[in-house]
Amino acid sequence: MKLSELPVVRVKRIMTAEEATELVGVTVPDLEANCREAALFIDDETEEPILAYMPMENEVNLLRASVMAIKYGTTKRASTGMENQSRTFGMAPRKVFQRRESCRTTTLANDQPEEHAVLVAFAKKFGEMFKEFAPHLFQQDAEVLEKSGISNEWKMTDDALWTSGVVNKASTLPYHRDGFNFATWSAMPVVRRDMRGGYLNFPEYGMTCACRDGWVLFFPGYKYVHGVTPMTPVKKDAYRYSIVYYALRGMKDCFTFAVETANGAQNRTKREDKMAEDLKNPANAWE
Repeated sequence: MKLSELPVVRVKRIMTAEEATELVGVTVPDLEANCREAALFIDDETEEPILAYMPMENEVNLLRASVMAIKYGTTKRASTGMENQSRTFGMAPRKVFQRRESCRTTTLANDQPEEHAVLVAFAKKFGEMFKEFAPHLFQQDAEVLEKSGISNEWKMTDDALWTSGVVNKASTLPYHRDGFNFATWSAMPVVRRDMRGGYLNFPEYGMTCACRDGWVLFFPGYKYVHGVTPMTPVKKDAYRYSIVYYALRGMKDCFTFAVETANGAQNRTKREDKMAEDLKNPANAWE
């Protein structure tokens, strides 16, 4: 299939953005997929693109092997109590309160460099796919990043649109928008076996995409509320991994890699010196 000839499907809005916002944080119901074939979906009234869905076609098993080899951490959402197994990749901004003193690559790059390198390489592949089926959207997103002043050093590849990503392992995510991202499109390939459900639902248009094995979704996650339907393993070794590529707004505040590295070392030294001093003189900690 030539991605430049992707079929165009018009869909009607069934819910306002305000109504969709009320769903944020709500668990997605068990819905059947009604978006199963490759297409570019556009709003029937405004003709604005909503999402694109298509097969990856090549190198699926390379991506599959990499995400299955990654070691995942588990977090629990306070609002729902649901556990989420995930791992970030690409670039990460400063988070001083987490003692992350500088912008840097994620820990996966150090812990599992081969798997990380595969995920980064696919950023280029998905960027090329995006540019082929929607060159105007690609250019629009490139201009958003250029105007932000973000350095190419903080993109996963120089010509890619994404700085960062996350791999979700069988994670049933509630309705949400991607609030920390730039106003640009994301790419979400999925690899799966013997897992029922785990479809991506867009309530504003009543669309539920099947997230077939080796297929990719492109969509503006910052704009449309979306969430993942419940999953049920059909066999013992069932799995579903979604790999989301996005441009993180926090990266626009990063200096060059060299400066960030130097500043991070200096800030860590200052913090550690302050901690040592506080241990000697506890009263100082309250000043």
